[in-house]
Amino acid sequence: MDPVARAEQLIHAGGRVHLMGIGGIGMAGVAWLLKERGFEVSGCDLQQNRQTQWLSGNGVDVAAGHDGAHITEKVDWLVRSTAVPDSHPEVQRALERGIPVSRRGEVLPALMRARTCVAVSGTHGKTTTTAMIAQVLGCGYCVGGEIAGFEGVAREGEIMVVEADESDGTVAGYTPDYAVITNIEYDHMEHHASEAAFIGCFEKLIEQTKRKVFYCSGDAIATRLCSGNPKCEPYAFPHPPIPVPLPGRHNQWNASAARSVAAVWKTGDEIHRAWETIQPVRRRFETVSNEGGVRIVSDYAHHPTEIAALIQTARELKPERLLGIFQPHRYTRTLALGADFPPSFEGLDKLWLVPVYAASEQPLEGGTTPDLADRFPPDWAGRLRVFDSMHTAWADLQSQLRPGDLLLIIGAGDIDQLAG
Repeated sequence: MDPVARAEQLIHAGGRVHLMGIGGIGMAGVAWLLKERGFEVSGCDLQQNRQTQWLSGNGVDVAAGHDGAHITEKVDWLVRSTAVPDSHPEVQRALERGIPVSRRGEVLPALMRARTCVAVSGTHGKTTTTAMIAQVLGCGYCVGGEIAGFEGVAREGEIMVVEADESDGTVAGYTPDYAVITNIEYDHMEHHASEAAFIGCFEKLIEQTKRKVFYCSGDAIATRLCSGNPKCEPYAFPHPPIPVPLPGRHNQWNASAARSVAAVWKTGDEIHRAWETIQPVRRRFETVSNEGGVRIVSDYAHHPTEIAALIQTARELKPERLLGIFQPHRYTRTLALGADFPPSFEGLDKLWLVPVYAASEQPLEGGTTPDLADRFPPDWAGRLRVFDSMHTAWADLQSQLRPGDLLLIIGAGDIDQLAG
């Protein structure tokens, strides 16, 4: 049986569900939506964080570690994050007991089949676009980031806007009423063996969308897939600019997508008024400190295109010096896109590189931080510093800060700890 259809059956059956990796932001959202649908929800994770605290404070039983003891006869269903392999002892224990096992990316599309769904897809901009749509419409959501002033990363509603994840291909499992394609650029080489396979996920999403697909007219691949399809509608870069309180050209594109979707339900005046109250997503050009004349901005950018957009946005603020500390995310990405990273950092006065955040991967030759450093051209000599410890790099960087600096904390791993 199709895994999404199987998850849909399990949702209808109800009972007790256990989530492995429940502290992940995507898993936490699914846990909450399952709780809202009446499930008794438990979960486990290696570390406690804001998501586990939020869930625990709202009646979800969250345990530390993955020792298999959580899989008892009381569990009717196990949901695992993509980072948890089939070979994991806890997964094997569930299978031995006849407990069905699903991936997070199969459960969220299944949850959406009973709702009017807007699935937001694309390599870049999904989280911010999803957050914008949720705020303009005031609808239900499941978003891969924390929105200032929102209680949690998910909320149930008859209309749901969710991120459709291309990282593991499960974007192809959605059958939404509406879809958004922000852009398509090859990524997540750990799952997709080729660019064609990666693009194929979006082709499937377009085919399965019931009413309308909104796509970025400035993206060549999205335009190629959507042009001539009567259910596809392009959105353009806005002139005049949309008055969102978020900097950067990329956020104008995100706002244009959100405006197109919101127009299905809201008037132009209602949408315009909503821009005034838009709140940012955590770690999307988030100012975490502004003391002593030094502004520190934390950002989730981890792909060369995202990094280039981040630096362009930061340069518009005209700091005296623009500095960055970067944690590469995954050995597979660092290897595959290694040549694209150095040009993306142009505009920085200095860059500190720290070890790759593995995200459950094993080191790959050519995909380590020293390998990445070797790709930088000679004119980076004196501007590039490489460290074998994130915290050692942070101490070195702090010793060099001076008033007028803007520092970017860049990466999708645990580098955000530096901002704490």
